[in-house]
Amino acid sequence: MAKQIITAAALLSMLSVPVLAETHTQSPDELVTEARAKVQAFGGSLKQALQAAIKEGGLTNGIGVCNTVAPEIAADNSSEEWTISRTSLKVRNPDNAPTDWQKLQLLAMDKQPVEVWQVSEASGQPAFRYMSAIPTQKLCLGCHGKNIDPDVKAKLAELYPNDQATGFSEGDLRGAFVVTYQPATK
Repeated sequence: MAKQIITAAALLSMLSVPVLAETHTQSPDELVTEARAKVQAFGGSLKQALQAAIKEGGLTNGIGVCNTVAPEIAADNSSEEWTISRTSLKVRNPDNAPTDWQKLQLLAMDKQPVEVWQVSEASGQPAFRYMSAIPTQKLCLGCHGKNIDPDVKAKLAELYPNDQATGFSEGDLRGAFVVTYQPATK
């Protein structure tokens, strides 16, 4: 099933490429390469900030990074045409809830974590969408795992009263990075 979804997304992407090609000069391969670079920059900066905050003040201090610094890092790695964010089937922040397309990709990724991309339309304009799986790492388990410290639980409840993002094990699909490219209209 996951392979069928990914294959269908790839087919849709190929059919949509001419529409996007009329509005910019990058090939789909170049867009995928740039999306990967944006994910690497965002993920690397976030992990570095998170590790520094935890080292300085423990897991409760690290929660602040995900709460306030992660959106800033995403904004720093976004532009007028490129946006980067994160989503999950089990969100901590409701602002990160997946779109219908993202949810479909996450369900497929849950069976086989991969990256997917598609060229489609957003707001009546051609757009390139890319998602890259985020596997749960050991670092994530202190706030997203099954055995969370009571102080961490209290801080999470304070900042995220509707938190769904717990109960993960190392290697589980935690979510995905989402990169969207929508060229400026000419």
